[in-house]
Amino acid sequence: MLYAQGIIDGLEVKPHEEKPYKVKIPSGIFHMDEDQAAMFSLGAVVAAFGPIARKGR
Repeated sequence: MLYAQGIIDGLEVKPHEEKPYKVKIPSGIFHMDEDQAAMFSLGAVVAAFGPIARKGR
């Protein structure tokens, strides 16, 4: 969903690394563990769809 919305440029998962989630965004590549990736995803979705949700009121 984040890729389709243009929020991230790519995602790679390497399960055998310490921080298996490699997220590519315009400012660089970030290596994250599972908790960090979950919080990043939640924050990105809220940031992307928050204005749309408020506009619908």
